[in-house]
Amino acid sequence: MNRPIKEAAVAAIILNTPAPEVLVLKRVSDPRDPWSGQYAFPGGRRDNTDKNLLETCRRETYEECGVTLPHENLVKQYPVRTAGNRMGIPTPVTTFLFELSNRPQIALQDTEISHYEWLSMEFVTNQANIIQRPMLPGKPGQLFPCIPVSRGYVWGFTFETLMMVISDRYIY
Repeated sequence: MNRPIKEAAVAAIILNTPAPEVLVLKRVSDPRDPWSGQYAFPGGRRDNTDKNLLETCRRETYEECGVTLPHENLVKQYPVRTAGNRMGIPTPVTTFLFELSNRPQIALQDTEISHYEWLSMEFVTNQANIIQRPMLPGKPGQLFPCIPVSRGYVWGFTFETLMMVISDRYIY
C-alpha cells in the first residue's frame, strides 16, 4: 500500500551581518532516517495540524534548534523542489529564506540533531571550497559537489538549495 508523500519545508537562515553566515544542522545517525547523519537546513515534514508550509518551517525550526523565526524576517519563499530522488523517496520541499540581524541562541533537539554550524558565506561562495566526492555507499565512482565542514559535508539537496540561495541573493 502506498502512503501519500507528505510535503516538507526548510529554513535557510542567514545571519545578515557584515560577514554573513548560514545555519546548517547535522542530523543524528538513525537507520530509520534516510537523511541520517547528513547536514541539512532546519525543517521537516508537514503535520496535519500545520495551516501551511510556512508554519511547518517555523515549527520544525523551533523544534530542531530552538530558533524562533519572526514573520518580519522572512525574505523569500522559493518554488517547490524535490528532495530524496536518489533514495527513491521523492519529497516536495519548499525553502523559506530568513535573514536575522543577531545570532540566535541554539538549543538542539538531541534526538534528531547532533551538531550545528554557522558557515561563513565567504567560505561557501569560494569555488575553491566546493569539491567533488563520492557520497553514496557502494557507488565510489559517482561524484557529487559538496562543501567540507567540520563533521562531514554539505551535499545533495542541501548543497543545491544553498547554491540556489547564494546565486539568488548573495553573489560576492
